[in-house]
Parts: sequence; C-alpha cells; structure tokens
Amino acid sequence: MLISINLRLLSRLLTSVLLTVFMHTAQAQTLDELLADVDPISTIPTTELKELLNKITPYEKTATDKQQLFIKLLRIRYFAILGDLKTSLELVKEIDSASIAPKYRIRAYITAIAIHHVQGNYTLAFKYLNNAQQLLPWTDNKTLKYLLLSSATDLYIDAGDLNKALDFSKKALEAAKESHIPINICTAYDELGASLFKLQRYEQALLSDNTMIQLCDSIPAPLASAGGHLGKGMSLQKLGRHAEALQELEIALNGFQKMDYKIGIGYALLFTASSQISTAQYNSARNNLNKLIPILESLEQWNSLKDAYSYQSLLYEKEENYQSALQWFKKQFDAEKKVLDKTQALQIAKLQVEYEVNHKEQHIEQLTQENKLLALQKQSNQQQSLIIILVLIVIALFSILLWIRAQRERGVFKHMSQIDPLTKLYNHAYCYSIAETRFHECNRNHQPFTVVVADIDWFKFVNDTYGHAAGDKVLKSIADVLKSCFTERGIVGRTGGEEFTCFLPGVSAQQARDFVQNCREQVQPVVDYGKKIEVTLSYGIAENQGRYHTLDTLVRDADDALYKAKRNGRNQIMIFHPKKNKTP
Repeated sequence: MLISINLRLLSRLLTSVLLTVFMHTAQAQTLDELLADVDPISTIPTTELKELLNKITPYEKTATDKQQLFIKLLRIRYFAILGDLKTSLELVKEIDSASIAPKYRIRAYITAIAIHHVQGNYTLAFKYLNNAQQLLPWTDNKTLKYLLLSSATDLYIDAGDLNKALDFSKKALEAAKESHIPINICTAYDELGASLFKLQRYEQALLSDNTMIQLCDSIPAPLASAGGHLGKGMSLQKLGRHAEALQELEIALNGFQKMDYKIGIGYALLFTASSQISTAQYNSARNNLNKLIPILESLEQWNSLKDAYSYQSLLYEKEENYQSALQWFKKQFDAEKKVLDKTQALQIAKLQVEYEVNHKEQHIEQLTQENKLLALQKQSNQQQSLIIILVLIVIALFSILLWIRAQRERGVFKHMSQIDPLTKLYNHAYCYSIAETRFHECNRNHQPFTVVVADIDWFKFVNDTYGHAAGDKVLKSIADVLKSCFTERGIVGRTGGEEFTCFLPGVSAQQARDFVQNCREQVQPVVDYGKKIEVTLSYGIAENQGRYHTLDTLVRDADDALYKAKRNGRNQIMIFHPKKNKTP
C-alpha cells in the first residue's frame, strides 16, 4: 500500500484521545450547572462535546480558574478534531505549567502527542510522551493510562519497532478494560488492529476492527465507528478484496462527513481512490483525488499527499499525458522531500526519488543541456575571478581582526576578573566593591539602601539527584531571572555556591519585597533531558536607613533573615527587623 500509516494512526488516536467529558443535563442554564458533572478526563461522543462547548461559550468571561481550565481541556481536543492543530497546541502550552494538576497536564500532553505525530514532529511527540510518563505515577486514572499506552503504540509503529508496538497495544486494551469505559474499550481494539496491520496479520486485524465496530456502534460513538470501518477497508485492500473494501470505505467516509472530520474524510477518499485504481475505476478515482487533495493540502498532510500525487501521476500516465504525469510526479517528489528530511535514515530514499525525477526529465531537458553547460562554464570563470578577490578581502579582514583582537584582550581579561563564568553575574569580590561605594553614597544622601540575599532551596538534592550539569542549568536559569528583575535598580552578584546577593540603592525593604515577589513569579521549572526540576528560593531582606555604618553588617542581617526563612520551611521572603537596642 503506497500511503503512510501515520494518518490512519491519527484518525484512530483522535477518536479515542480527542473526545471528552460526561454531560449530566442538556437543560442547564448556568456555567456551574453546565460544568457540574464535567470530568475532563472521561469521554463522550464528539457531537455531545460540540453541543456542550456551544452552551458554555456565553459564560466563559465569568468562569473561575478551575472552570477555565476545564474549558481549555475541552477545546484542546475539539480543535484537534476539527483540524485546527495550531490553536490546539497553543492551548496545550497554556496548560503546560507545574501549577496545573498532573492528570490535566497528562490529558493535554496526550493530545499534543497525537498532533505532533501526524505532523511528523517525532522529537516533540516523544518529548511529550516522556513528560506524560513521568507524571503518570502521580495519578491512578485508568483512562489516562489507556490513552498514554495508545499514544506509545502509535509512535512505536512509526518508529518501526512493531513487536514493541503490539505489546503496547495489548497493554492499552487491558487498561481500557480496567477503566470500564465503553469508548476506551472500543478504541483500544483500533490500536490492536493497527499493530496487527503493520505486522501484516491482516486477517487478525479484520477481527479486531469488527469487534471495534460492534462496540462503538453499541455506545454509540459514530466517529470511532467510522475509524473502525476505515481500518477494516484497509485490511481488505491488503487481502485484495477491493469490492468489500470499497463498501467499508464508503461507510467510513459517510461517518467522517457527518462529523466534519477533515482528516478522516481525506483519508477515506484516498483509500477509496486506491481501490478504484486497482479495479480500473479511473474516472471515479480521479474525482475522489480532486476532492481529497485540497483537504490534505490545507492540513499539510505530506505523508498522504505524496500518495495522492502519485495516484494522479499514474492516472495521467495511463492516459499517455506524460507532461501532466510529470507535473504530478514533481509534486510527489516535493511532498516526499518534506517527509524524508525528517530523519537521516530516509536520505537514501530521497536520493532515489531525485534520481527518478532526473531520469524522467532527461528526455525533456536533453535539447537544452548544451546551452546550460556553456552558461555554467561562463559562470565558473566568473566565480574563479570572484574567489581570488574574496581571498584577498579575507586576508585583509583577517589582519584587521588580529589587530582588533589584540585591542580587546585587555578588556576580556578584565571582564573575566569581574564576572562569574557560569551565571555571567558579578563575582563576589567585584559585586561587593561596587556595592560598598553605593552604600556610602546613600548614607551621605540619607537614602535607603537594601540588601536581598537569595539562596536556592535543596540545591544539594538537585545536584545529588540530577547531576552537577543539571545543577549548573538551574543556577543559570535563576541568574537570568534575578538579572531581569534587579539589574535596572541595583547590583546583582553570585556570592556563594547557590547564593546570590542583590544590592538596591535608593530602594526600601517593602519595594525590594515587591521585586522579589515578581522574581518568584518568573521562576519556572528547569528541564534537563526531559526531566522537570522544580526550583524555589528563600530570600532575606535588610534595609539601611542610616543605622548601619558598614555594608558587611547590613549583609549579615540580611543573611539572618534568610536563615529564618530557611528554618521556617523555605520558599519564603523574610525581612530583617532590628531590635530597638541593637547597635549596628
């Protein structure tokens, strides 16, 4: 079969992954009533999802944070079903935050896996799969386990590890049965059928598709049922039973059209055209190709487009319209390049396609080759002259660069003596030397001077657990946040292993606390080799309003406030309040 299996996998995956929630009542009048029984993890048919979203829309502006989260989860999957993959992925990014409960993030990740898979972004698909697998131990939801195993099945099918894919599909079916949710069990048989199909066990795949259709029809789940008929038609094609295949594909097409499921429509039309070509129904095949190509082009489904273009080229070749056949062959070649460029392993196939294109064009280009060769010779002579000029220019530029480098080396060595090489902040000595001058200026001018000491919580645990490379990444991430928050108002330096000090001339303690709060909001988890490291800091603040005569004493009191924050549980801000009788 010429078509890639990727779209079949997305059709099946979206059927199970992109359906959601259970609606308790169709007569609800308020957002609270509409969402009262909504579970954004469980599943219902797409028509009910669409109806629910239509009812929710007028109330969205007044929704609570939790209600907005649920609505986003619904829209993520609904937009994916409609083929608006860009909007769906943008909503996934809004939910990808450590503040969101793991089960909801997993649900969003599963949709992202499906989208990136069909787009050929396999690196991102496996990244989201890895993230979801790390969060899975934090929830015992059987539906999430099933959906994640389904996603793994599809990715390993495309990766070519078919035995592992079959193992995942069997585990997905077990998880679906444990969830006791009919639509999960229904679509799990589609996963099993896909694995058997790729292993060329077509008779077994047919049995799985038949079981799926019976289960999905009993729910009913028309989109899933249409996917089952599609899979059945594909297996029948492989067995050479084209008449039966066309009947199944027609049922699938009607189901997809009722749901306005564009990917499924294009997919069903493509397989229909394939069987029609095999049975010499060329006019019908041409009509279906003319319908499906605009759909697939709008969705940028290059894996399927290359097959559609190939069929068009074949039909024109049968009509002996070789010029048109060549044009469609070029389109096929361009589509294959977009697919083949994804991985290094497919470069050989790309070269083979390029050779075939050159071979087909040879008889058209033959009369113009001599003129092209003359033009290339002339161009070559011009290029030789240009190369000589460029070499002379490079030599001159190299001499200038050597002179500039010599002038800059002094500045570089001076910079190295002042800057911490890892975080690019001021080092301890230089930071304190600048701060000392500003401290005394503020004292003379009767201006406040505030010190903020920040220390990363549990940093030793980060190094011991994730390694020192991950620890360095955490330090650089925190340094970037502190730099953006404080450098416009003061001086920021790395003054210890995981300790940072910010000196703020003309800033009060309360203002400093506001700056620190802004920093806390900007601190994000650090990702290292697919693992998210949650990062928090403790802060100590001390302010000088003329009471301190030395900077060291002020820093010491800020350290005392920091230690108090550590003792009180970390991830806190503490302001030092001097005792009345204390003499700094």
